[in-house]
Amino acid sequence: MLLTILIQTIFLNIFLKNNDIKNRKGLLIYSVWMSTIIILLLWRIFNLREFNNNTIFLISLSVNRLNTVLTFFGSLFVFNVIQFYINFKTSRLFEMYQQSKIKQTLMLFVLLVPVFFGSLLFFSSHWAVKSFGNLEFDQIIYMLNSPITGTDNQQIINYLYSPILNAIFITSILASIYYLFSTYKIRFSKMSKKNRYITLAMASLVVVLLSTGLSIQKIGYADIKSYYFEKTTLYEEYFVDTENVSLTFPEEKRNLIYIFLESMESSYASQDLGGIKQNNLIPNLTELALEEGIHFSDKETLGGMKYLTGAGATASSMVAQTSGIPLIASSESLNTNDYGSKGQDFLPGAYSLGEVLDKEGYNQMLFIGSEGEFAGRNKYFEQHGNYEIRDYNWAKKEGLIPEDYRVWWGYEDRKLFEFAKESLLELSNQEEPFNFTMLTTDTHFEDGYLTEETPDLFGDQYSNVIHDNDRQVMEFLTWIKDQDFYDNTTVVIVGDHLTMDVDFFVNDSLEYSRTVYNVFLNSQNKANNQKNRIFTAVDMFPTTLASLGVEIEGNRLALGTNLFSDEQTLAEKLTYETLLEELKKKSPFYSRYIMQGTDIKLLYEDTK
Repeated sequence: MLLTILIQTIFLNIFLKNNDIKNRKGLLIYSVWMSTIIILLLWRIFNLREFNNNTIFLISLSVNRLNTVLTFFGSLFVFNVIQFYINFKTSRLFEMYQQSKIKQTLMLFVLLVPVFFGSLLFFSSHWAVKSFGNLEFDQIIYMLNSPITGTDNQQIINYLYSPILNAIFITSILASIYYLFSTYKIRFSKMSKKNRYITLAMASLVVVLLSTGLSIQKIGYADIKSYYFEKTTLYEEYFVDTENVSLTFPEEKRNLIYIFLESMESSYASQDLGGIKQNNLIPNLTELALEEGIHFSDKETLGGMKYLTGAGATASSMVAQTSGIPLIASSESLNTNDYGSKGQDFLPGAYSLGEVLDKEGYNQMLFIGSEGEFAGRNKYFEQHGNYEIRDYNWAKKEGLIPEDYRVWWGYEDRKLFEFAKESLLELSNQEEPFNFTMLTTDTHFEDGYLTEETPDLFGDQYSNVIHDNDRQVMEFLTWIKDQDFYDNTTVVIVGDHLTMDVDFFVNDSLEYSRTVYNVFLNSQNKANNQKNRIFTAVDMFPTTLASLGVEIEGNRLALGTNLFSDEQTLAEKLTYETLLEELKKKSPFYSRYIMQGTDIKLLYEDTK
């Protein structure tokens, strides 16, 4: 690409000299800028996303041929546009305004900045809905505002390559039109410069209003209205303070292994077993749920828990599943990832699983292959249960991986499961009971992390990664079962949220209700009613305690309900749709007693 643009620039410079064009420097910069944008757009349209020396720097007729053809086409198109401009400029039909270049540049800047952000809003909303189709407005805000530290670089590239590139292209095209309109006029035209700028300002306003309106239409007016303007009394009516609930542990306290599986859905199973796929991508997890463990389902076959506002991403789901409280920043100006990573106090009004077990003398550990600082996961687990954090940075410090080693979100799940064994043995050799919580990452969108060892069984990357992750989980579980500590250990395996890789379901039925996977192994408790249950992430908190043999007064904690009991969940009592609608609204109770102003304090500190 760069070599082609260089050749184009050389020929264009010769052409401009021969035509005695004075502002050659500006036109050359413009040609490089527009050529780059158009070439990248063409590459994206034709789904050419491979960036290497052949595509970026060289011309190659044997490698990346289509990249080369499109690059030549883009450069030739811009060359012809500049030729058109020169013919336009020298035409007798038009004459140039006499005006200050600085004043004109400032005016164009003022007019085009709203255009850029308006178009960015429009393209971002479409991209977010397309990329994270199962998310609602609060979670779209969450994803679009997420800090990039500790994230997979592919997400950043996708955003740059789609909404931002589109917005830059639209703004550049309008900038070209605005420049011509503010610089030249038809001879004998009576329109003044002032009226021309007023016309341009009105055009910018129309673009901004149209972009905003279409964005609202795409996301949903009702969601936005609830998020910004409506209030709920859900917490005042149904929230149960865990600290004030009587919790009775068995005489011999059981160990807990809690495994969060990234984006793990029951939907990945075959249709005859309750999933949506032709092939069963999770045969081992399916067998564990239907044949061995206790599996709570929204139907008679394999199912699971439904999406919940404030629990639609990894960090927020981990909070919801371990505290019974969704994670929703009280202000729309602050997303929950920033709240976790920048703030000092994390959800101070919550009383979580970690705090309950810490009070009972448990040793607790969070084991992850990514950075604990991302979204403040380290703060949440340290402040709510005194967990020891063993993350990607810990693995480097301990020499388990090289200092410069980084793939995907940190290091891959094959290493995670292997490293976890030593930490589990370390915990089991101590006198106190333990809570070992871990999180996988290989099945994160988009398409998951493919290693050389991942077999190609299904012809698409995400299916192969999911199937291989299912096998790795089973191998790790088999190892756990062979250990002496297993007899007194309950294992909870659960997805964190629905996958955001919506393209993965593009050929599947739109009528199917996707759910998050769960299974309880070696539970101390038995379930009377585990089928046709409507439940969400907040219900995992009391249900996990019950699986350890803990008796819960009233069978409710925070917003969660013990699924081992006959008590209705809030999703069943209020209806699932009503629960979602109420959680979208502002809650003064949540802000005052759960957040306790920590998000507002962070916003204030950011503005100082």
